[in-house]
Amino acid sequence: MRSGLKILSDIPGKGMTIERQHVYRIKLKMWLNKGEPVRWKRAWGLIDRAILEDNGETLITDLRIDRENLINGIFYGIAGMCIGGSRTLKISPHLAFGKRGIPDTVPENAVIIAEISFLEERKFA
Repeated sequence: MRSGLKILSDIPGKGMTIERQHVYRIKLKMWLNKGEPVRWKRAWGLIDRAILEDNGETLITDLRIDRENLINGIFYGIAGMCIGGSRTLKISPHLAFGKRGIPDTVPENAVIIAEISFLEERKFA
């Protein structure tokens, strides 16, 4: 595991192993280090398929697994996961949103706790 990344919990899935450059339906929740939830103002990912639940705390979306769509901590932290699985990661700022943060959402240099679940692989015709 990369420096600055720690697996806090890992529930293995029973489906296929997650592959880079493939699109999956995911469920994502994030918290700041002291437990405050990250509330998204807008859904992101493949926008026409993205929804927010729990007052913006839970994102459900279709997302291509690549470094363009994921922060580095999640990109590297999902290695070896399978469909149906869920993993909680503690991500240092340099692998999260860094010095920039996200205005009005994530402060600069924030440690992030992220819980990601892979619901299904999405195939598009």
